[in-house]
Amino acid sequence: MDLVLILLMWFMNHTMFLVFLLLFIFCSLNSYSWLGLFLYLDSFMMVMMIIMSIFILSIIVMSEKNNMLIILSEMLVLVSILFFMSSNMMMLYMYFELSMFPILVMILGYGTQIEKINSSYYLLFYAALCSFPFLFVYFNSSFLMVFCYYDFLVSWEMLFILSLSFMMKFPIYFLHLWLPKAHVEAPTTASMLLAGLLLKLGTIGFLRILGGFNFMHSNIWMIISFLGMILSSFCCLFQSDSKSLAAYSSVTHMSFVLLSLVLVTMSSKMSSIMLMLAHGYTSTLMFYLIGEYYHTSGSRMIYFMNGFFGSSMLMGIIFSLVFLSNSGVPPSLSFLAEFIIITNSMNFSKYIFLVIFIYFVVSFYYSLFLMTNSLMGKQFLNLNTWNLGFSMPLSLMMYNMFWFSLLY
Repeated sequence: MDLVLILLMWFMNHTMFLVFLLLFIFCSLNSYSWLGLFLYLDSFMMVMMIIMSIFILSIIVMSEKNNMLIILSEMLVLVSILFFMSSNMMMLYMYFELSMFPILVMILGYGTQIEKINSSYYLLFYAALCSFPFLFVYFNSSFLMVFCYYDFLVSWEMLFILSLSFMMKFPIYFLHLWLPKAHVEAPTTASMLLAGLLLKLGTIGFLRILGGFNFMHSNIWMIISFLGMILSSFCCLFQSDSKSLAAYSSVTHMSFVLLSLVLVTMSSKMSSIMLMLAHGYTSTLMFYLIGEYYHTSGSRMIYFMNGFFGSSMLMGIIFSLVFLSNSGVPPSLSFLAEFIIITNSMNFSKYIFLVIFIYFVVSFYYSLFLMTNSLMGKQFLNLNTWNLGFSMPLSLMMYNMFWFSLLY
C-alpha cells in the first residue's frame, strides 16, 4: 500500500516515476517470486517485458512536450506492468481491458483528424466482441481459473473462445482492422505505445493459456498466421501512408510470433519472446522517426518522404538501421528469432518454407522501398536531431544479443 501511495505522489513528477519503476524492477529481478496473493513475477520473460516498457516510457518522457500525454503514457505503462505481474485470471482480464482507456483518451483527445471517432469505434467494437465470450467462460468455470498458467483440459471450442480475446490485441489478421486506423489517427506517443507495448499484452495473455494447447489441434491458428503473414505483407506494398505501412508491418510480425507460439515447443516459445522484444524496440523507433518526420514536413506520404541523408546523416543512419532491423537483417535480434522460428517450423513441415520465403521477399521489398524513398532525394528538411540522442539506447536494444544469452 505504501508503494502505491509513493507512486501516486510521484505520478506528476515524470523523472521520479521512472526512477521508482527502475528501482522496482531491480528489486523484482533480485527475487522474482511471490509478491502477495495477486501479483508475482513467474519468469524472466515478464521482467524483460517490464524493462522494455520502462525503455519506451523513458523515450516518451524525454521526447514528448505535452504533459497530459506523458501522464497518460505513465498510466498505460503502469497498467501493463501490473498485467505482466498478475497471477490471477480476473486480474489479468481487468488490466487487459483497462489498458484500452489511456489509448482511447490519447486517440480521441489528441488525434488531429475527425476519423479518430471512427477508429475509436473500431477499437471498442473489437474489444467488446472478443472479450465478452472470455468472461462467459470465466464465470462458467466457477472461478476455478485462478493461476495465470492455464493448464486445464477443455474442449477446443472453449479454448478458441479463451484465446479470441487475446488474439484481438495480437492482432491476428481478420481481427486487425482497428490497428491501422488507430495508428493513423493517434499522436506519435500513442502510436509508440500501441506498437511497442499494447500488442505485447495480447501475446503474453496468449502465453498464459498456452498450456491448454498441449492437448488441442491448433491448426486453425497456424493457418490464420500464414494468411496474416502473406496478406498483410502484401497490404504493406500498397500503402501510401508511412504510418499505415508501419502498422501493417506490425501485423506481419505478430502473425510470425503466433506461428512460433502454436508450434508449442520450448525453443519456439523462446524465439517468439525474442521476436516480441525485437518488435517492441524496433516498432517504437519506427513510429518515433515517422512522427519526427511528420512534425517537420507535415506529410506522412511515402512519395514525399525524401531528403533524410541531405538533412541529417545521423537521422538517415538511424532510420536505415531501424528499418533494416524491421526486415530481419543480421545481426539484429529479429534475425536471430526469425531464424529459430523458421528452423522449428521446417521441422514441423517442409512446405512451410515456401510460405515463409514469399513473406521474406515481400517484407524485405517494402522495407527497402520505404528506405530508398525516404533517404534519397534533394529536399532539405530542418530536422530536430537533438531528440535522436534519446533513441540511441533503443537502437542498441534492437541489436542486443544479451536477451539471447539470457533466454537460452
